[in-house]
Amino acid sequence: MKFKYVGTTRQREEVQGTLDAQDEVEARMKLRAMQIRPSYVGGVGIGGINFEKLNEISFGPPVDLKGLLIFTKQFASLIDAGVPVVQCFEILSDQEKRPAFKNILKRIKSDIEAGSSLTEALKKHPKVFSNLYVSLIEAGEVSGTLEVNLRRIGKQFDKTDRIRAKVKGAMIYPVITLVISVGVLAFLLVKVIPEVSKLYGESNAELPEITVQVLGVSTWMQTYYPYIVGIIFALLVGGQAAWRVKSVRVVLDPLVLQLPLFGDLMKKSAITRLARTLSTLVSSGVPLLTAFEICINLMSNESIKAVLAQTSSLVSEGKTMAHGLGLKKHIFPPMVVHMVSIGEVTGKLDELLEKVADIYEDEVDDAITNLTTLIQPALIIIVGLIIAFLLVAMYLPIFQLADKVAGG
Repeated sequence: MKFKYVGTTRQREEVQGTLDAQDEVEARMKLRAMQIRPSYVGGVGIGGINFEKLNEISFGPPVDLKGLLIFTKQFASLIDAGVPVVQCFEILSDQEKRPAFKNILKRIKSDIEAGSSLTEALKKHPKVFSNLYVSLIEAGEVSGTLEVNLRRIGKQFDKTDRIRAKVKGAMIYPVITLVISVGVLAFLLVKVIPEVSKLYGESNAELPEITVQVLGVSTWMQTYYPYIVGIIFALLVGGQAAWRVKSVRVVLDPLVLQLPLFGDLMKKSAITRLARTLSTLVSSGVPLLTAFEICINLMSNESIKAVLAQTSSLVSEGKTMAHGLGLKKHIFPPMVVHMVSIGEVTGKLDELLEKVADIYEDEVDDAITNLTTLIQPALIIIVGLIIAFLLVAMYLPIFQLADKVAGG
């Protein structure tokens, strides 16, 4: 198979060309023998198609968070056992079942063999290895604590995944309940009520006003339901697209934080993630401003991002982190600000941030419990009342007719 390469010679001259090799590893070994340090090596197939790149094509990310967590823990165990980094990637790539991630691990191994550091090799795959991941690896390489930092990454990902799953579950459950409820109501209005109304049409009896109104809504639903479904679908798609626009998020995100129950949950989960991530980065030796930059990119709420950006700017001017966070008490409560301040004064910022994360993780659990406890019964009661109203409206004429027969 032919491979195209770009690299530099020992005289720092840039060269490029093609060579024959069984795979990318052999191609890089041949280039090293030619005293060329490659910056790019890629397989070239018929018509210039890079068939090796086809192995990286997938319908989702090369690896999900849980898969990356397992990889990180295994990598840490191998490093702890004294296995060289190159051999670690050889072992991990051999046992990897996902083709896209397997190929990425092989490329990282090849880059390291060609002279790149682990950090440089990981940076080439930002879709898999985030800035947080790479920064912790870089700090571990510099300080000689790679195994320790890998375990910190594993712990960070584990807790982040757990919080994310809890919040996602709390958000999805009410939505599913609401969708099912709306579906039941639509079925009653479009299918059930029209069948019952046929009885009244044949009797020519005078109907109560409440029944007339319900029949009117039912008729309107039958006539326009395709358009209603289309409008709802368009609103959902359009809303999702608009939500991705930063200018829209800047306007809406502060409002999200003010929503009853949901806003409180969003703030507490954001504080948990921020405190946990900052603690991990600071304890690993990452500079505070760099850690802030990473955390800003991790936050999904533009309002919280703005606060962190302002705090980072103040820290760069010599102010404390606690001072910056304390300017926005509606997002960061006094308890958080005080604990950060104590951590800065005592030199134990990472430990105090870890305690903040633990406290707010419990707060997130409580917020989720409150959310599900209040919303689920409320939705059931509201939908039950609406269904009861529809049934009474449709059967009221029958009750009135029965009263007339009994009185006559």
